[in-house]
Amino acid sequence: MKKSKEEKILSVLKAFGIISFLTAAVLIAVFIVIQIGPIQEKYQQFLTMLEDFEYAVAALQHKMLILLVIFLLYLLRSLSAFFPYTVIYFISAMVFTPFQSLLINIAGMAFTSAFRYYTGIEMGKGYINNVLEKHPVLNDAFEQGGRFNLLMLIAIRLVPLLPFNTISHLYGSYRYPFFKYLIISVAALIPRLVSYSFMGKNVWDPLSASFLTPLIILLIFSGCSIFFMRGILKISIMLTKNKSSERKNEDE
Repeated sequence: MKKSKEEKILSVLKAFGIISFLTAAVLIAVFIVIQIGPIQEKYQQFLTMLEDFEYAVAALQHKMLILLVIFLLYLLRSLSAFFPYTVIYFISAMVFTPFQSLLINIAGMAFTSAFRYYTGIEMGKGYINNVLEKHPVLNDAFEQGGRFNLLMLIAIRLVPLLPFNTISHLYGSYRYPFFKYLIISVAALIPRLVSYSFMGKNVWDPLSASFLTPLIILLIFSGCSIFFMRGILKISIMLTKNKSSERKNEDE
């Protein structure tokens, strides 16, 4: 039996969720293997090569200038897709303390969320709006009057795979309540930003527990978030289809 487009989307989400869990399992296995004597010796040689880079970053002066550059990068990223947000997360984490990095990235993402939301208001519908309008079953889960719009916003922001700017534009075009949108968007990002803050600080020892643990937690969290989003979509699809069937029966 041929799958509907909605069912294909659910299948893709299921696949991504499983991949997230499997990747976390692989990283756990890598951490165990790296403890083996000969492999650990080779790894320590690799870390010695990274020491010069670590000292160079630690010795950086003019932290305020670096902070300005980081916010300029956020501005550039909000206007384009030249590089992933992860790059900015790591840059701030490598230079500043985990707590400082977390605050910087929260401020940067809050700015980006607000900026792209208002571009959605000013520019109106984008590509994703057109896609959703072709699938009323999915559209009902997103739009302002939709049954699951609040839960869907939470789920979307928890999933790192989805394009951040595009989703912000979408909710702006729907004129979703701004402060609710902003608070949920930033709050849902915090677990991810906390993980990147500690990963960036330990990037010079990429196979250590200090680096891998937050990454593994992030992958497991992402997998759970994907399945949460999939569940909301599945329920929304079922309810919308039942509602359509009832209307069809009434018309007959």
